[in-house]
Amino acid sequence: MAFTFFSLATPSIHPQSFCLKPSISQFKPIHGFSRFHRRFGSLAVVVSAGKFDPTPADEDPPEAPEDSGHGLYKFQQIQRQAARARKREEEQFKKDQSIFLDAIADVEDAPENLDAIDAEATGDDLFGEIDKAIAMKRKEFVKQGFLKPNPKKDSVVPEGIAEGIEELEPDEVVDLDEIRELQGLTVISEDSDDDESEKLDEEGSDSGNVNGRSSSISSFDVDFNSFGQSKVRIVEPKFRMSLAELLDESKVVPVLVYGDLEVEITGIQHDSRVVNSGDLFVCCVGRKTDGHLYLSEADKRGAVAVVASKEIDIEETLGCKALVIVEDTSLVLPALAAAFYGRPSKNMAVIGITGTNGKTTTAYLIKAMYEAMGLRTGMLSTVAYYVHGENKLEAPLTTPDSVLIQKLMAKMLHNGTEAVVMEASSHGLALGRCNEVDFDIAVFTNLTRDHMDFHESEEDYRNAKAKLFSRMVDPDRHRKIVNIDDPNAPFFIAQGNPDVPIVTFAMENKDADVHPLKFELSLFETQVLVQTPQGILEISSGLLGRHNIYNIVAAVAVGIAVGAPLEDIVRGIEEVDAVPGRCELIDEEQAFGVIVDYAHTPDALSRLLDSVRELGPKRIITVFGCGGDRDRGKRPMMTKIATDKSDVVLLTSDNPKNEDPLDILDDMLAGVGWTMQDYLKYGANDYYPPLPNGHRLFLHDIRRVAVRAAVAMGEEGDIVVVAGKGHETYQIEGDKKEFFDDREECREALQYVDELHQAGIDTSEFPWRGYQSVTETVSKAA
Repeated sequence: MAFTFFSLATPSIHPQSFCLKPSISQFKPIHGFSRFHRRFGSLAVVVSAGKFDPTPADEDPPEAPEDSGHGLYKFQQIQRQAARARKREEEQFKKDQSIFLDAIADVEDAPENLDAIDAEATGDDLFGEIDKAIAMKRKEFVKQGFLKPNPKKDSVVPEGIAEGIEELEPDEVVDLDEIRELQGLTVISEDSDDDESEKLDEEGSDSGNVNGRSSSISSFDVDFNSFGQSKVRIVEPKFRMSLAELLDESKVVPVLVYGDLEVEITGIQHDSRVVNSGDLFVCCVGRKTDGHLYLSEADKRGAVAVVASKEIDIEETLGCKALVIVEDTSLVLPALAAAFYGRPSKNMAVIGITGTNGKTTTAYLIKAMYEAMGLRTGMLSTVAYYVHGENKLEAPLTTPDSVLIQKLMAKMLHNGTEAVVMEASSHGLALGRCNEVDFDIAVFTNLTRDHMDFHESEEDYRNAKAKLFSRMVDPDRHRKIVNIDDPNAPFFIAQGNPDVPIVTFAMENKDADVHPLKFELSLFETQVLVQTPQGILEISSGLLGRHNIYNIVAAVAVGIAVGAPLEDIVRGIEEVDAVPGRCELIDEEQAFGVIVDYAHTPDALSRLLDSVRELGPKRIITVFGCGGDRDRGKRPMMTKIATDKSDVVLLTSDNPKNEDPLDILDDMLAGVGWTMQDYLKYGANDYYPPLPNGHRLFLHDIRRVAVRAAVAMGEEGDIVVVAGKGHETYQIEGDKKEFFDDREECREALQYVDELHQAGIDTSEFPWRGYQSVTETVSKAA
């Protein structure tokens, strides 16, 4: 069941610095600011409250004259369509460019006279033309420097076997040459030592990235500098040790040991579904299931030993040769994993970031800053895992489990990583996933309500976060970085050894070591002057909004704590233009702003909308939902915040999981004193009244429809905010997990609405109050 909507106004479519200064200087002009004014006009004027829809007593407004061109001449419309088509074609070409290059990399250079290709053709005109086209394209790529010359070689048959193959066909001679080349290949052992691996790193390879896919060249026009450079090969390290050695190295004291302790272990797993031959299977007891129940599955997959907290019979197993009984398997798992993978965090600088909001963006900024200092830096974050540089792996969890943490860090260390930036979530800290990580720096961003479905209380949530700071005990090596604008700052500062050096940051508290002196915000750029103990930094960042200034000064504080050169701090931070799904601007050349953000807590949503309001939009149109099977208490709070700080709000679904989406929406409506029955009653009368503050509230349980409706409402000078998912690319309903990306939905919605306008359809005349008509119209546009 679904509910909608409202009457819309007609949208109109319109075609590194670094310095140290003794005093505050004026800001330089903001790049792109003229474009901002051209597209948004004056945004200081806010539309009067309550004027978005007529009241039932008002007469219907006069019908506006049809403007099928929407202010554009026919020739201009054709030009726009052609430009859009060219843009799509160029983007697709750039996306597939690496495939084109790989496909013809080994093709021999064509003769100067391309007509010679016809003479060598098989007689089929079609294939002759294809060969000629490939030859011409390869010649073009060689001329541009994207491919190396590959002159045609004459097939040479070794003298020793020439007599025996006099009657072979030319194709057979070529095959023989290929066989001879293959016989000359050298096989590199998987057990190559670190020196050999580092040599491979320096020489490079064609593997491209850790996923084994060739990296693409971003543009024919601008990427000449990177072309021809060696690609870093990520080597997967191999580990093995006997069970006895593992118990000794991990200092795990078993209650009982049974079987052959000399059995060789080649991996550790606690999930039976991913066990491989030679693995040690650890039976962990979780919140929802018990690993002891899956021993038979792990055995079938090749587990050779088991660690359990209950007595189990391994006599009937297929391959398990040893059993170790311990008091708590979840407690010993991090120690076993760290010992097996050689405790990699002890050989790298590890920066841990905890707090409710801002962890991911701060992690990206610190990673870029360390790389600006010339250090290979890895990252474990909500969005992605990086071995170092651009070698990326997808991230299934904010804080990976204790085995994966150690495995990833071992992989980083083996491939030359020198520092790691890691988000430390409350889940990860509470469950002991980070127990064996040797942190050097602890960063606290802020603390607000979150994860009340997991933690028993807000105090329990705070204590879990504080575990990171309790490890800061060595004044010579450890550092604490704390946001003193947050009221919980003294609690975090008090954790661990009080003698550990502290660097504070803030926006409001000018007593902080690092704080902004002045800043300017726009929809395209953030400029900020930052006061530090070492001098004033002038930073121009592509990150948008006031809340990102907190993330910037947090990263600066880390740089100050480790003694980073000021120019490297500025250069690294300015390298980060955007973070996926974090205040990410969606630009399809529309006349209004569209922002996608991960904000899914009351505080994060409030900060986001405050930041957007500072940009001066005519209206803020906000779409958001609340997750199912999670903290119900935040649902009405988030609705209250959204309706107070947005002109129009559309409530929708966000991973309802096993809850009925309408029940979640009912909880959310309580934030404005409504119930679902009230909303249905308004819908029956085809009229949804404004809220007491004059703002409007609508809902739709299908997120795609809500996003499209919000985009269709957008007018010049508005900003549409789609919050809650950010970088996530899925929607979970019941047991189904389907692809869904807010960023792609916004782009498609902008294209659909633009196509409707070009077709002469005025979206302000859509019968938004009727659900069937809305879906039919949108479906036709799609």
